[in-house]
Amino acid sequence: MSTRRPAYVLPGLAILAFATFLGFALFRLFLVEQDMRDNVDENMLWVTAQAQVASHRFDQAISRQALGQGHDDPDLRFDVLFSRLMLMDDGPQRRYLSQAGLEASLDSALAHLEAIDTLLTEPRGDSDRILAIQGELDPLMTGLNRLATGVMKEEWEATGARLDTYRASLVQVIASVVGILICGLLLISLLIHALRQRRSAQRALMAARDHLEDKVADRTRELETERRRVVTAIDTAPDGFAAFDGEGQLLLTNPKLNELLPLPTEPARAPRTLDALLTLIRRQARSEEHDPGRSGPGPDGAMQCDLELAEHGWRQLTIRPTGEGGSILRVADITRYKAAAGALERALQRERGVSEFYRSFAAMVSHQFRTPLAVIDSGLQRLIRRHDAMEPARRLARYHQLREAVAQMTRLVESSLTAARLDGAQVEARPERCNLTDLVEQACRLQNEAQGESRIRVSAPTSPLFAWCDRSLVEQILANLLSNALKYSPATEPVDVRLGATASRLYCRVEDRGIGIPADELPRLFERFFRSRSAREVSGIGLGLNIARHLARLQNGDITVSSEEGEGTIFTLWLPATTGRIQDVDPH
Repeated sequence: MSTRRPAYVLPGLAILAFATFLGFALFRLFLVEQDMRDNVDENMLWVTAQAQVASHRFDQAISRQALGQGHDDPDLRFDVLFSRLMLMDDGPQRRYLSQAGLEASLDSALAHLEAIDTLLTEPRGDSDRILAIQGELDPLMTGLNRLATGVMKEEWEATGARLDTYRASLVQVIASVVGILICGLLLISLLIHALRQRRSAQRALMAARDHLEDKVADRTRELETERRRVVTAIDTAPDGFAAFDGEGQLLLTNPKLNELLPLPTEPARAPRTLDALLTLIRRQARSEEHDPGRSGPGPDGAMQCDLELAEHGWRQLTIRPTGEGGSILRVADITRYKAAAGALERALQRERGVSEFYRSFAAMVSHQFRTPLAVIDSGLQRLIRRHDAMEPARRLARYHQLREAVAQMTRLVESSLTAARLDGAQVEARPERCNLTDLVEQACRLQNEAQGESRIRVSAPTSPLFAWCDRSLVEQILANLLSNALKYSPATEPVDVRLGATASRLYCRVEDRGIGIPADELPRLFERFFRSRSAREVSGIGLGLNIARHLARLQNGDITVSSEEGEGTIFTLWLPATTGRIQDVDPH
């Protein structure tokens, strides 16, 4: 199979030949011009002629001096002659004369010149000195004549050689010009041929373009029809969609996205990038959940998380990369699913709590109820046997012991019922604006009256502290904290209650100087039925603090504890303040 020669080879060769001929012609012309500039023999002919003229003038000056016509100075004419011969003795002129075989004539003339210079300085009679000078001057002039004749011959020979060289160069330049003309004609023919081919190619290209435009138009109509179907499907989809390019810039969204996400209504403030959109969503999210079974992107690069948006419910965000480097954001409303899942989870938790409560309650009843029942049974039996023989004072003491045992069992039952109501989500908080200072002072007064002593000291700011809470639940929490502080501290030590406020919360700190709690037991202190080993000698069932914390958290508050064994314990009740609040707290 024959290979087609590239179209640029022949024009390239023609241009190369054109440039070669032109460069060669210019080079030959440059050599001719340089040779004409470096013509040394004409310069030598002038120097030799000037030396001959200077020798003749010096001879005339000597002759006039001998005749007594002293208006011409021989010394000046000698200096001129000397300068001319020194010029001939210079480097380029001497080399030229040496190459022409005239160096001996130059040396002879220089020797006679030195002899004349010596005669001019000797103190002799004028006639003798003049004769001696003329005796040296004649051979010097003869030598200069020989030099002039030799230089003339060399010039004729050099001129002839240059003419031959110029003639050859001229022939070469003419040949180069002819070659340039031929190359120019070839280039012109190639250009005409290329223009014809270009015109043919343009016609073929226009025909192909028209055909391609028809195909593109048909394909565009098909794609537009398909795009409209996809857009219609996306616009009517129950989920929100947003498409982003490889640089994260927003390309398009569907109307459902604005319904599912809290986006700005003004177009100028709407996020235009994926990062800006995710940042805006996360700022308004109250909670965020990721798939616990997936720690990163899935096999297809997709990422997914669930967000709870204020006033919008739960949304599921899925980001899936595209083959072109972009990404697709899908937003689905999963509020109903989350509500159902939450209800199911709460039901399961309640079921577990109830089951655990019943197990713990059975164990507690078998242990805690046994003691007061035994006290009641033994006391009643003793009263039955010895009722008539028992003194009234001892009988009254027995009655008080029986009442205390009954009261303990009542407290056990009430605490167990409260715990059961909490497990069954039957306790709800109804918060309102309450004066926390009044609540604490009233609770302290009731505890002092119940104990028959005034060990509780209250420290509060002069201005009232208003909390957003449920009055009855707070009274129950305070009763538990104050009774524990009195029960687990010596009767001689006071219990300090301090009230205060932070930026958005109020606190009530109850501090006793009792037995304290070991540091390793503090994390488990609020667990149900847990009792510290330092409190084993004091009656109790381990439900009070657990119930108190649950009641505090129902009101968006909490209870914290710090303690040092043997020094005392500080319980702090935290409640939300009413500052800036315009609606009730969600009890759940």
